[in-house]
Amino acid sequence: MPTIRLYQAVLRDPGPTLGKRLRRAFSTWLTGQGFPEIPISPRVEYTHQDRRACLEARPGCGRFVLQDSRLRTRVTYAQGGVQATGWVVVTVEQHTGPAVEAYAPGFVPDYLATERVTDGAVHLSGTAEEADEDGVVHLLAELARPRRRVPVVVASVDARNPQSARANAEYLAARVAGTAQVLWLADLRAQDRFNDGVGDDCAVYGGGVRTYLAGWRPGAETYPDRHRVMGGRMLRDRGEGALDLAAGYVIGETAPQKLPDELREPYRIVGRVLQGEAPAEALRAGAAARPRPAPPPFADSELYRKMMALATAKTAEAGVVPRPRPPEPGPSREPVPPAAPEPVPAPVPSLDLELLAQTVADRVAERLAGLADTVAGTVGAGLHDELESMLELITADPQELVRQMRTMSSHVATLTHELKEARESRRSADSRRDEAESETARLEDEVERLRRHQAGLERDLSEAVSRERRLAERVRRLEAELLSRDRRPAVAETPPESPASLVDALHAAESLTHVVIGETTHEAGLLDLAYPGLRRVWAGKAWDALRALDDYARARSGGDFQGGFRDWCMAGTGGRRVISAALLAMKESDSVSGREKFAAPRTFPVPPEVDSSGRMFMPAHIKLRKTGTPAPRIHFHDDAGGATGKVWIGYVGDHLPNTRTN
Repeated sequence: MPTIRLYQAVLRDPGPTLGKRLRRAFSTWLTGQGFPEIPISPRVEYTHQDRRACLEARPGCGRFVLQDSRLRTRVTYAQGGVQATGWVVVTVEQHTGPAVEAYAPGFVPDYLATERVTDGAVHLSGTAEEADEDGVVHLLAELARPRRRVPVVVASVDARNPQSARANAEYLAARVAGTAQVLWLADLRAQDRFNDGVGDDCAVYGGGVRTYLAGWRPGAETYPDRHRVMGGRMLRDRGEGALDLAAGYVIGETAPQKLPDELREPYRIVGRVLQGEAPAEALRAGAAARPRPAPPPFADSELYRKMMALATAKTAEAGVVPRPRPPEPGPSREPVPPAAPEPVPAPVPSLDLELLAQTVADRVAERLAGLADTVAGTVGAGLHDELESMLELITADPQELVRQMRTMSSHVATLTHELKEARESRRSADSRRDEAESETARLEDEVERLRRHQAGLERDLSEAVSRERRLAERVRRLEAELLSRDRRPAVAETPPESPASLVDALHAAESLTHVVIGETTHEAGLLDLAYPGLRRVWAGKAWDALRALDDYARARSGGDFQGGFRDWCMAGTGGRRVISAALLAMKESDSVSGREKFAAPRTFPVPPEVDSSGRMFMPAHIKLRKTGTPAPRIHFHDDAGGATGKVWIGYVGDHLPNTRTN
């Protein structure tokens, strides 16, 4: 993945011991992370677990680096001198792995406490500062400093919790150390005075926290919403989570900034000095050098005046500037007739240097004058439109010009605001996506853990149900023996049958004489396959219910019992097989029985002697599981007192559809 800068602090340190103080703070920070004590040496390098630390120093400059599997913290500094102030650049970059949030490294607050460090305009401290009613004046002045590069964060007073402003400010100061100035308002008087100074659009109150970005203009903020505010209610509800969002916004505003112009070249020189490609003196030479402004395009004022006069004249005529005529030649000299030959040759005249110099100067002046006119005409013809626009701008109404400039400034501010909003939205979306992915992974792990736990509970439940069935069978046998008066009670430890699945229970029920199982093996098999951990539990309950139905039908058809299956289960066991009446329902609700779409799935085949149509609506059912999903049911028709003297099982499977499941 490309390297992403997560944090950057550009600091100005006027102290003469910058390197020593910075190295001491950085070394103490490394020691707290498990590194050994860092000795004083031009270059040291250590590795601890998956982290590597390297400290390099040269006369007047140095660089410290801490890198792990995801992040790289780099500190580059240069000592100040007579002509320049010392500077420090601290960056935290991510070079691999999923996106993370980064705040101020732990050594930054300790280093800021060693000297009055600034961003070039305002003081930066590792702790929050208090602003009382008198200090608000200085705070407003610092907000309006034109050279301020870092945001200023102000925490307001919360009437519900007077100590929260200081606590919030101190937490933020540690998070954004080096990238912002953090203050808290001492009381309501200070808060009112501060809000009067910044205006209603930029005010902060109610325990909220507001971030004032660089470039704040008192009374002239076109878009005050760019100075973001976090309300007191959100801070009270979310606590440190909301403060981390505010800190992330501050760091997100400062991290992408480019280095100041005067530090770009020295920053590169430090790297060359550390690599041995340049001497340490190159850093001082680079700091002393200052960029010189380029000369104006018209250095010759006379030529500029001629060009502007020509453009003005042609603008008034509304014509095309004609090409300048070549300079007229000087007056021709009359030819001198040759002198009459003399018998004696005349001597060669001597060379007059002054006359020659004057003649050359005159010729050059003539040529230059003509050249100036030629250049002025050519430029005027080619740049006529541009010069005309320039003249209109110069001669325009100052108020109109100011209005146009303010309009342009507003448009630029709008685009800048939208750009920042888009960048913040992207960062927020990336953060939410990472949080969602992390939460998804956590939930998947939790689901897997719960699934394993559920499997264990299902095994425990199966064992408990089997033990309960054995005890119930033993009690039934004891009661039956006690009712037999012709012989002594004798308890037989015959374990009951324990089918392994619902299908197994249905096959075992074929041995029952007064219960008939219909075509429901498929529905029962679906439950066995879908819930292997619970099928033994449901099979045991189904087997007990089927045997209870068999005992009931035998007694009813033989005339030994009068009443229905519910009466059988509630009349007391007396040695009989019964089930809990709470698991028995003899009818369905009216919304199910009265509607064909719900009644049809509960209609099952029966012999003609039970119903001539060959099918029977079976609302009576036994609940193998009272609530939850799935909820297996046994639907049956009681004909124990009828023509067949048997109970007909129409369905064994999951809960059939009703008004809740539809």
